[in-house]
Amino acid sequence: ANWTGERPGPASDPRKPLRAHTLADTTITYLHDRRWEFAASVRNLFDVDAWEYTGRSIPGHLPLPGRSLFAEIRYKF
Repeated sequence: ANWTGERPGPASDPRKPLRAHTLADTTITYLHDRRWEFAASVRNLFDVDAWEYTGRSIPGHLPLPGRSLFAEIRYKF
């Protein structure tokens, strides 16, 4: 899990400060044998609405990705 506190912008920036948020990621891995490995990951597990600052020339902030799912299969030879 990654926590980011509230972040006020520069004094000359009229946009609202960004709220604090916590993003949680998780991965589960299964080793079938010495050659096969399976994994599944979820990023932003709780689908938190999080934003990052951009330059003042952009009217809003940059939205961070919502919940994302990933799967992986590895074969070692």
